[in-house]
Amino acid sequence: MEIRRRPSAVEGVTLLAVDGGLDHTTTPLLVSRMDALLQEGASRVVLDLSRLTYASSWGLAAMVRVHHHFAARGGRVAFADLHSAVATVLRLSRLDRLFDLYPTVEDALRSIAPSPECGGPKAEGIEPRP
Repeated sequence: MEIRRRPSAVEGVTLLAVDGGLDHTTTPLLVSRMDALLQEGASRVVLDLSRLTYASSWGLAAMVRVHHHFAARGGRVAFADLHSAVATVLRLSRLDRLFDLYPTVEDALRSIAPSPECGGPKAEGIEPRP
């Protein structure tokens, strides 16, 4: 698995692309990378999962852990452009009800952009998921 930082079109939102599979050998990389972002002060992250080809139970647990770590600190993680196999696993495990899932990276970026009250740009045209 590889995690690459990509340029974000929205100020205040970190964009990471995840390639490969998420299992017991690769979950430590995801968790440590996301924890490092929290330590750096990042509070809003979009994970582009278009190239994440599978997620084992270890991978799902890591995604839950990352979600909870950010939520506990007032942050948000959005999962975008999921590969169909990963989307199916999330739906069957009902984790699609926990996570902020978006069909495209652009939708996710606009949805979790900092609000104008926080000094960030206003997201237009897309309502955040409840």
